[in-house]
Amino acid sequence: MSSINPFARIADRYANHPSHVRPSLVTRAVGEVIPFVDTAGCFIEAYTPTRVAVRLDNRKGVQNHLGGLHAAALALLAETASGLVVALNVPTGSAPLLRTMDVSFDRFSRDTVQAEATLSNDETETIQSRPIGRIDVDVTLTALDGGETLVSSQLQWAWLPEERLSRD
Repeated sequence: MSSINPFARIADRYANHPSHVRPSLVTRAVGEVIPFVDTAGCFIEAYTPTRVAVRLDNRKGVQNHLGGLHAAALALLAETASGLVVALNVPTGSAPLLRTMDVSFDRFSRDTVQAEATLSNDETETIQSRPIGRIDVDVTLTALDGGETLVSSQLQWAWLPEERLSRD
């Protein structure tokens, strides 16, 4: 028997909390479900079925040799934002899996970066109504201090019934 979608449950749990505390609560809850989100230092700024925004601050643990954000950290940010917006919509009993990732590094990322992934209402309805499927999600990473696009990416996500992912 499948449990209720844990990502949708997080959104429901904190939906009525004040906006100034909701991001911290959601970030902590998502980090409990996906420990690597916490390990990487991602901070979830927006968390709805149509929009997820995730921030990553430039700190030593995620820097490259030039002191900017490492390319792998930026790709992680795109994966996290797009994965969460899909995960918020998969039906109970299904799980999202990343299929492909196309990332273009347009500008050097020196400061705090925010990734934003969005889905239209039609796209969310499609995901919610099918136990299996695929969708392409565009993600833009911008500098928080000016909104300049630093990274453009498109990630293809699939979702399928959890029993097809059994460890047996």
